[in-house]
Amino acid sequence: MPRFQNLISYLLLAIHALLVFLLAFQDKVILPAWLQPVGRMHPMLLHLPIGLLILAGLLWIFRKEFEGANFNKLLGFILSLTALTAALTALMGFFLSREEGYTADLLNWHKYTGIGLSFLAYGLVLLHQQTIERKVIFNTILALSAVVLAVTGHFGASLTHGEDYLFPTKDGDAPLTITDDTPVFEAAVQPILKAKCFQCHNEQKTKGELLMTTVAGLLKGGKNGPIWVAGDALNSHIIQRANLPLDDKKHMPPRGKAQLTPQEIGLLTAWVQSGADVKKPIKALAANDPIKAFLEKGERKTENAAVYTFEPASESTLEKLNNPFRVVFPLAHNSPALQADFFVRQAYKPEQLGELSDIKQQLVVLNLSNMPIKDEDLVTIAKFEKLEKLNLNNSDITGKTLSAFKTLKGLKSLSLSGTKVTKESLKTIENLPNLQEVFIWNTPILEKEVAELKKQNPKIRFELGYIPRESERLKLNPPMLVNEKFVLTEQTPVTFKHPLKGVTIRYTLDGSVPDSTASSVYKQPIALNGYTVVKARATKDNWYASDVVEYTFFKGTYRPTHVELLNEPNPQYQGEGSNTLINQKKGEASDFKNPAWLGYREKPFEALFTFAQPTAVKSLTLSIGKNIGGFIFPPASVEVWGGSDKAHLTLLQKILPEQPTKDQSARVEAIQSQLKEGKYTVIKVVARPVPKLPAWHPGKGQPAWVFVDEVFFN
Repeated sequence: MPRFQNLISYLLLAIHALLVFLLAFQDKVILPAWLQPVGRMHPMLLHLPIGLLILAGLLWIFRKEFEGANFNKLLGFILSLTALTAALTALMGFFLSREEGYTADLLNWHKYTGIGLSFLAYGLVLLHQQTIERKVIFNTILALSAVVLAVTGHFGASLTHGEDYLFPTKDGDAPLTITDDTPVFEAAVQPILKAKCFQCHNEQKTKGELLMTTVAGLLKGGKNGPIWVAGDALNSHIIQRANLPLDDKKHMPPRGKAQLTPQEIGLLTAWVQSGADVKKPIKALAANDPIKAFLEKGERKTENAAVYTFEPASESTLEKLNNPFRVVFPLAHNSPALQADFFVRQAYKPEQLGELSDIKQQLVVLNLSNMPIKDEDLVTIAKFEKLEKLNLNNSDITGKTLSAFKTLKGLKSLSLSGTKVTKESLKTIENLPNLQEVFIWNTPILEKEVAELKKQNPKIRFELGYIPRESERLKLNPPMLVNEKFVLTEQTPVTFKHPLKGVTIRYTLDGSVPDSTASSVYKQPIALNGYTVVKARATKDNWYASDVVEYTFFKGTYRPTHVELLNEPNPQYQGEGSNTLINQKKGEASDFKNPAWLGYREKPFEALFTFAQPTAVKSLTLSIGKNIGGFIFPPASVEVWGGSDKAHLTLLQKILPEQPTKDQSARVEAIQSQLKEGKYTVIKVVARPVPKLPAWHPGKGQPAWVFVDEVFFN
């Protein structure tokens, strides 16, 4: 036991000396990657000193119930374990505090009280080793330790679960009163985020620098940029991560947390794909919109649900049919009736519709809104004879094969909004015995023709959808980019579209913000010949203009035959090696861990490009990433060297890029260099990271990162 006590004493002295050192120089501490897992063990270990301190206190309070010298040995042993585990917990907590995502004030209080508790526990050990007669001092330190333990625990719980975790406020539990004027975001999207995301992305704990409890925080995004791309769910961070396998480290919510249901993922996907408008009211939704259906399901009572007597589909069949872009789920708890929703137009394949034949006896609701469904596909849909509700909004049908639906005797609701159906094509479905409603908003059918249809078919309700009043103004969704590639291999046109008729798209090519009156009007695809920043917005009379969308395009005329990295990138961001710089795979500002990026911090980016023969390179474009919150800054300087071989290089240009003076959204930018006239066989590019982040930055004094994904030569 004396040998054990001595070992513990030396360990305690060393750990507390290290804690003092780390606190004194914490602004300069850079944690190695291999120590990060040690810090993440902090939540696992912290319960040991809590229990041991309580046990030591109880033993001390009831010490008269114990007899013999062995009591002092037992108490000393428990105090030593308490101090050791408290010290290790404090050390791990310090390591964990170096990671991003925690509110500074709460974190500091938790850190300093936790380390203070460790020193108090160490003091109890020293007092016990000297003499047990100093009861007054011992009692005081023990009582103070109990108080500090409670305070530390409170700050820790606030960091992890939110500031009102221990003492929740009644206001936070007040239910939202939903009316037609309630924004769709507040009624349908925010409740999902609150249940599944707020725990790790709140004001006290902003994991990944992402705050999700406010609209401003959501729109700003985190260290990987915006979490959604309006109108493009396929490339939206929040949808991508939710659909990753559960054991993937990037899957969100993380393993062990409450997961998003298929219906919730489907609703988020539909909302993002429709434009992710946080102000759009419920009344602006078409009556057959899948988001509106989701809201109605929340209010629907189980006892009012229809009863179905057919056999349910097997779990294995449902599991096989569910994927990131097609969700199949029961209409109600324990109901055999199924609904299938499709998402993301670009991911759709015709065979995915035919695969639903496995559940044709159970499929009651089919949502193909915004999918590229064509007239010939209606024959496949007509095989799902149990269908009661079918949504074909914004599909590519013209209505000439609607007669195939004569087999759908149970069809009650048909949505054809945004298609090219005509009044004549609707005559083929008039005799469906159970058809009750047809949605034809934004079709070629005129208002007077709708009146005629209603007169001829009084049992069917033909719905034109929501028509804004003249005095009412709504905000447009941004224009959607049709192009998928941002590296121009030849003269490539840029194509925009907008789902709403009568919208004018205005754009700029000089980096300025397009306005609604003077900027160029988009009438046909825009031809680009080189590096260009395209900004666009949608405008329409009696509507608020959309937010501005921005896209950056690059071009490379000459391709080097060989690339050599003179400095290796950081081990965490090695991309695909030297080939990363010329493979024409553009990195995204939403994911700097993508292999399209090379990351440098400890040393400069330095690469040597060799051409097969002397080449008249006139300009060079360095594509870089920028994420101020993630410590990713433009280079402090960029040097371009050129010559006939790597032994005879001349400095052609040195550039000092403009540095940010405040936080900005994550983005991909370019640094352009105009070279002296001549032919070059070898070109070297050097980009030096900012050595110390500015005083206004939370990481002031620490080195910045430089991220590069491509180098283009023209």
